[in-house]
Formats: sequence, C-alpha cells, structure tokens
Amino acid sequence: MPDTKQLHTLASGWIPSVDVLKALEQLGTAAFYDIFLSWLQQEFGTEQCMVFYCPDGERVSTLIYKDYAREASGKRLAETYVSERHYLQDPNFQLLKTLRPGNVEIVRFNSVSGDMGLHYRKAFFETPGFSDKISILRGTVQGNYYINLYRRDPGFDERFDDKSFEHTVCGLISILVSKHFQLNEHLRQEGPLAFLSEREQQVCQAVLRGKKNEAIAAELDVAVSSVITYRKRAYEKLGISSRAQLFALCT
Repeated sequence: MPDTKQLHTLASGWIPSVDVLKALEQLGTAAFYDIFLSWLQQEFGTEQCMVFYCPDGERVSTLIYKDYAREASGKRLAETYVSERHYLQDPNFQLLKTLRPGNVEIVRFNSVSGDMGLHYRKAFFETPGFSDKISILRGTVQGNYYINLYRRDPGFDERFDDKSFEHTVCGLISILVSKHFQLNEHLRQEGPLAFLSEREQQVCQAVLRGKKNEAIAAELDVAVSSVITYRKRAYEKLGISSRAQLFALCT
C-alpha cells in the first residue's frame, strides 16, 4: 500500500489547477502562451520551454521558445537549433520524425544523454547550464510536436519519477500544445517566423501571400534591394533557401 505522501502525489497528478482550466479556455488564442508557460514554471519549476514542429519527417520549425531567466539565450538556442539544423544531431529526432499519429512518447534526459555529441551537449546543455530535460513527443495527422522542458540545478522534482504522474502530466501538456495549434492553423504557420525581425517577418508573410519583390517593396515602402536582403537574412535564419521551402515550412 502506498503511504499518505505517495497517495497525495498520485492524486495531485489527476487534479487540474486553475491555470490549466484557464489554458483550456484560451486554446487557439494568443492569450494561451502566457498562461501555459506560467503554469509550467509555477507548477513544475520549468526554467526553459521549447516547442518544435516536424510536419514532414525532414524539417523542424519552432513554435514556442521561452527561457524564464535568460530571454535572449532561449531565443538564440532555438534559432541555432533550427537554422543550423542541429536537430539532426538530437538523439530524439529519429523518434520525432517517425512517430505515428496518436502516439505519445516521453524521454528523460538521462536515457539519451550518452547519445549526444560533445558539441551538441556543450551548446544546448552545458553552456546554458541545464542539468535535466523532459521531452514529450506527440504524433498527429498534420505533423509531430516536440515539447522540451528544462531545469538547471536541481533537476525536476521527484513527482516525475512516478510513471503514473509522468504519463498523466506529460500527456496533458502534449494535448494542450497540439490542440492549441490545431485550433488555430494561423498561429502554427507564424511559429517558424518567430526569430525574424519585423521587416523579415513582413517580407516572408508577403511571399506567403504570393507577392513578388516589386510588390513587396511598394507595400513596405522600401527598395527592392532591401526586400531581397531581408528575404535572404530570413531564409538563412530559417535554414531554407527557396520560396518553395518557405511554403513547406509555414503552410
């Protein structure tokens, strides 16, 4: 028989907090992000949250990035991970690109840390100071979601050592994320453009609307050469090289 503390731990995994109910109310809206990220931090001590999306088993784009203490670091890490295609060295990438719709996988850091290259470990764990990570992968018909929660020192609390708690909470997190973007395709399509400057975003959004460089220049009141420069910079950050790849990434 489990003791009182164990029973409380198990029960707490099944009772949604007020923040979870608020997040459910805001699914598909821009207000979801702050509520969801605040819940992850307050409830589980999450110090960084990254959400990536793999639509085709080949490319990965960013939907959410948040380092609660080091905002610039979180943005830089997520941008580097995508634009320099470091996801190809991620030990979870094979699982991410082959996960079948409806399946959820939970991967703890200790189980894959030995499969990481030295450069990858240094860039994404040692330099930013992370000691623990919980990865949640969820397959859907549209594409697969990759949710990563990080802790510095100490690691995640002992509740996650209970498989029932881990399965319930991580399943809930994956449902919230996937349903949010399924309810609002526009937000998912905007996700890959998160790292771009305002001008770079405007140019890419115009490209996605089918506009040519001359029309974009007139719309933004800039020179055609500036449009070409903004587009080149954007493509470099996104890790792509063509209009077709931009459409594949954002639609």
